Amino acid sequence: MLLPFILAIAAATLYALTNHIDKYLISKVVKNADSRSLIVFSTLVAGFAMSVIYAIICEFRFDFDLQSILLLFFNSALYAVSLYYYFKALSRDDTTIVVIMFQLIPVFMLLLSPLVLGNQGISAIQLVGGIVTTIAAIAVTYEPEKKKFSKDKLITLLMMAFVSLSYAVWFIIEKVVTNDHDFNQTMLWSNLTLFIVGIIIFIFLKSYRKAFNAMLKSNGVKIVGLNLLNELLNSFGGVCSTFAGTMASVALVSFVSQGVQPFIVMIIGIIITKLFPKVEKETVTKKEIIKRVLAIALCIIGLACIEFG
Repeated sequence: MLLPFILAIAAATLYALTNHIDKYLISKVVKNADSRSLIVFSTLVAGFAMSVIYAIICEFRFDFDLQSILLLFFNSALYAVSLYYYFKALSRDDTTIVVIMFQLIPVFMLLLSPLVLGNQGISAIQLVGGIVTTIAAIAVTYEPEKKKFSKDKLITLLMMAFVSLSYAVWFIIEKVVTNDHDFNQTMLWSNLTLFIVGIIIFIFLKSYRKAFNAMLKSNGVKIVGLNLLNELLNSFGGVCSTFAGTMASVALVSFVSQGVQPFIVMIIGIIITKLFPKVEKETVTKKEIIKRVLAIALCIIGLACIEFG
């Protein structure tokens, strides 16, 4: 049945588009690559907008237990911190490089799941998969022209390792809460707590508030539009992935969507670089592309071992 694969690839494509929009925002729209304004937007504005959408879906039913709300609040705070380093990494390096490093998420989930969920162990094949994926993330820091590992890219890797760890924790907590509640209800409170985190940042962090206000005055319409588009693309990607998971195994859907996403990000990056270099410009030398393709191939092998080992 082809439909689950098509939906998984569609989800990967939507996620890839959000990665490039993030890159455009941090490198071309926001002055001096100042991520503070984007963090306020991604928590305050996006959290509010998505809360309204899910409140309508849930028919304005807000029943939820306090423990789950506190878990989701911690999740939202962690997400806000991880956004800072994600945008920082994007401002330092090509989108493709950052997304390849993002493949460390399943590695951290593999290590954390037995500790938190307590219902599964780690097989030897899965452990090999984690090692292969980690090698791939390190490999993209190597610069073929200079024949050495880039110090700047290694710093980017450390940032993305933290972001990947944060996302792994985020996914696991979401799963724990969703197991005991309706999915839409969980998403409602996930976005409500994100909105609350945004309010806290806006009120108590003056520099973030000033950056956000300055952003609205200079490029308000463009930034609001692109961020809302990002949220919609991300949500549609989630819907495609979830729907695909109802027709095929979750492991298979995850493997397909995560496996092809770096390739799609790279292809989109090459197209933008060739046709619209003022929008985004990635390194597209022959040696660099070969290095990235090999790293992505290693990520796919590692992910296959993790998902099916």
